[in-house]
Amino acid sequence: MNSTTKKKTFYIALISCIFLLFIATFWDLQISETLINYNSWFGTIFQTFGEIPVYFIFVLSGQIALAYAFRKRNDWLFALPLFIGGFSLSLWQTKAYTNEILSYLLTISSNLEHHKAIGLANSDANVGNPSLLLTIMVWLGIYIVVTILAQTWLSRKDEKSLHHLLYVAVFATLAVWFSLQANLALKDFWGRFRPYELSASHKEFTSWLHPNGINGHKSFPSGHTMAGTLMIVFSWFASSQLIRKKLWIFGVAYGVLLGISRIIIGAHFTSDVVFSFFLTAFIIYIVNELYLVLKDKTRPIADLSNP
Repeated sequence: MNSTTKKKTFYIALISCIFLLFIATFWDLQISETLINYNSWFGTIFQTFGEIPVYFIFVLSGQIALAYAFRKRNDWLFALPLFIGGFSLSLWQTKAYTNEILSYLLTISSNLEHHKAIGLANSDANVGNPSLLLTIMVWLGIYIVVTILAQTWLSRKDEKSLHHLLYVAVFATLAVWFSLQANLALKDFWGRFRPYELSASHKEFTSWLHPNGINGHKSFPSGHTMAGTLMIVFSWFASSQLIRKKLWIFGVAYGVLLGISRIIIGAHFTSDVVFSFFLTAFIIYIVNELYLVLKDKTRPIADLSNP
């Protein structure tokens, strides 16, 4: 993407963000009341499985570290810590994702059993309590499959490509980490009630412009939307420019769909979703630019858009 295209994309994103937040400022509650459907399978499926980019960017980065450590195994003082770190990161993040999806799946099952709306779930805490045996079986099953697929793909890379992927993995991990920290900090500070937490009188509703302080409520901004937008980061790992472009478009579309699903399921207001999407996209942009600058320090920054 050249500098002209970047500027156009930035201005389009900025105008879109301002326009959507303007609408949300006056009609947040009305939009939510119109779209909410706690029985939506669309919203429930995204709620259950949608945060996969947050976890699996870490997992993929860990797998790349494993492959690189194996290639450099003769230098064990470097390879051993890298191997342990990559293994721990990928294994632990797989477990975290397993815990999340099992928790939501058990809640869906419980809701159906008790004739409740399928999408009713507490987004701020684990709502189901899967057994230890089930968690371990699913966790290790997912990890083994992911490891086989990732290592098969990485085994076909030459040393230069693998070195590049390791570099990408570091910045991809940073993008996720910064996005998580910004999202969690704002959630705590804003203390906004979620749509499903409002009483019939809606007396708890506050505009997104009004932070409430730490009170245990975490609607603003949307964590799931942040996670969905991070799908864009997977495009960084592609070797082909065409594939990279397709993954980028898919990532944007995935983030938008996940955001819409959060409004429908009653977990977030429009402003929660819009702000989260554009904030995360901005963080992704900053980290990507930092990557391009540091990748080739001998070239002027203006030329880095054409690597």
